[in-house]
Amino acid sequence: MRLKVTIDENAGPCGGVKRVIRLAENSLAEGVSTTSLGDVIHNQDELDRLGNLGLQSGDHSMIDRAANSNGQERVLIRAHGEPPDTFARAREQEVELIDGTCPVVTRSQIAARRAWEAGMQVVIVGKPNHAEVIGIVGHCGGEAVVVSTPEDVGKLDGSKRSYVLAQTTISQGQYQGILDELTRLEIPFETNNTICRFVTDRNDDLPDFARQHDVILFVGGHHSSNTRVMHRVCENVNPRSYHVAAVKEIDAEWFAGATTVGVSGSASTPEWLIADVAKYVADRDW
Repeated sequence: MRLKVTIDENAGPCGGVKRVIRLAENSLAEGVSTTSLGDVIHNQDELDRLGNLGLQSGDHSMIDRAANSNGQERVLIRAHGEPPDTFARAREQEVELIDGTCPVVTRSQIAARRAWEAGMQVVIVGKPNHAEVIGIVGHCGGEAVVVSTPEDVGKLDGSKRSYVLAQTTISQGQYQGILDELTRLEIPFETNNTICRFVTDRNDDLPDFARQHDVILFVGGHHSSNTRVMHRVCENVNPRSYHVAAVKEIDAEWFAGATTVGVSGSASTPEWLIADVAKYVADRDW
């Protein structure tokens, strides 16, 4: 049986991801060896495509390697951003950096630094080991406090006024949970909801899309925080929602008794991959 397949019209990369990919492509088109500090996107298929164009991925030792390349290698900062130390290290060694930091993340970094310089306790709601969070902490002299759950609020200094902001890709519910706990404990704070508007809008629209189909295929890399959050949004309203990174992960049993399939993707999922998954499902008898 052929399934009716619909692609979520709001699916696909955010502006920040599109921008850093464009910067990488432009640099490679100039014939300059280019290495990103970490993966520029949490999707292996897109990384493979960029790798075929010549983009390399590495750690911060790549700055030292580029310093010895006689100007023949550039280092790309991905959309997550970096701590100030990374930029200082590159300047000291006269390495050309391509700054692909998402403008939304840059605003978070600036706001956090200003609050820290004003003597406030900067609180970042997010994952301690996430690259974006590490970068923001670096803009606060390494002194920002990262909290993921309401229980984490107990490690704050309640005598200091807190400035609370968010990793741009977390859910609104997670952020609000921290604010509620701060209020309950009577810890003085002010808030700057830095969750990306693109993510917020997607999370608002996605439940309706998920409800409209028997099965949802949410396409995105397994290492993508944004993908996991958005897949859970679908799963909360439609239990037959499945997270896949590529067509090879699709299981025919998922479609038993179904007639409609919705295909969506996160901010780090290339549009061509979403289209490939939709075509793969639509072109087969299940």
